[in-house]
Amino acid sequence: MRSDAMETVRYRFFPWLGRALFNIVLFALSSARTLLLVLLMFIRPLVFFLITPLTTALIIAFVICLFTHPADTRLTWGFGLLTAAALFTMFLYDWLIFKLGGTVVHITH
Repeated sequence: MRSDAMETVRYRFFPWLGRALFNIVLFALSSARTLLLVLLMFIRPLVFFLITPLTTALIIAFVICLFTHPADTRLTWGFGLLTAAALFTMFLYDWLIFKLGGTVVHITH
């Protein structure tokens, strides 16, 4: 009796199945990217007609607060943090549009 009497069972791999699953994953990722890009483009007017003037007003209020109420740290920090949050929101929006858009859409400011 030979020692290799028990052969290992080899499962057959279907290359077309692997390619199909890979293509399904790529399709799901590109679909999610497209939907997120559509959502971002849909809210674009809201961002630029609401957050941009709000940021400008917050910067003006922050500077006025620095000169008129220098001892009130709550007011200064409040306006400062709100201004930073608004600027960061606009930065994140532009960054997401840039990263998601790629060659799909070209946006000029």
